[in-house]
Amino acid sequence: MEGVRPVKRLLVIPARDEEASLPEVLAAVREHCPDYDVVVVDDASEDGTAGVARRAGVVVLPLPCHLGYGGAVQTGLKYAQRKGYERAALMDADGQHDPRELLKLEAAMEESGADLVIGSRFLGEREYRMPLARRLGAWFFAVLTSWLTGARMTDTTSGFQLMGPRALALLAREYPIDFPDAEVIVLLGRLGLSVTEVPVVVHPRRTGRSMYSFARSLYYPFKVTLATLVAVLRALMLKRKEPKP
Repeated sequence: MEGVRPVKRLLVIPARDEEASLPEVLAAVREHCPDYDVVVVDDASEDGTAGVARRAGVVVLPLPCHLGYGGAVQTGLKYAQRKGYERAALMDADGQHDPRELLKLEAAMEESGADLVIGSRFLGEREYRMPLARRLGAWFFAVLTSWLTGARMTDTTSGFQLMGPRALALLAREYPIDFPDAEVIVLLGRLGLSVTEVPVVVHPRRTGRSMYSFARSLYYPFKVTLATLVAVLRALMLKRKEPKP
């Protein structure tokens, strides 16, 4: 419609040592997501990740030290806020996420008005394969998150997400640094923001290695359970800070 201003969209790609996979990822984004500006947050990579991104013509935010996934994501969200973006999408740099699936997240946000749309690996007909221990962990956190928010969740660890303006404004300030996953969903839900999921296709990682090492996998359930419960307390504190009508 003439005179309607287009929504400003930013795709945030946190990356650490993803030199091998990033060229193909950015080429696919350029082809299938022309409405998105792109920023790669280089989490102190030890390879040529930053150079690959610069040669592809996207904005690079280099971190001087390794902050981890949460710190990299929050850096991208703060950039989105400063630059006036109204929607911010998250996508991994390892080639598992298909940029074409962002259309599903956009459609779900338009239809439902949700503040956060998550691309779930566990909805739909195509089954996503993962080790049994991780699948059990994913099930446990889906149940816990659903109970704490009152909304059915299936994939609390998905890194494929789309945020609307309210979620973007909040998470640019409050994004958890260590294990964000379920904590983000609980924080938004307890503050009255809406979260929904849509089924997406996720491909196997082609290069590199997952951030979930064996030791981290053992530590992860205990840390995330604690962080999720802390998110409930954080939501209460933020509510108390809200100005009274």
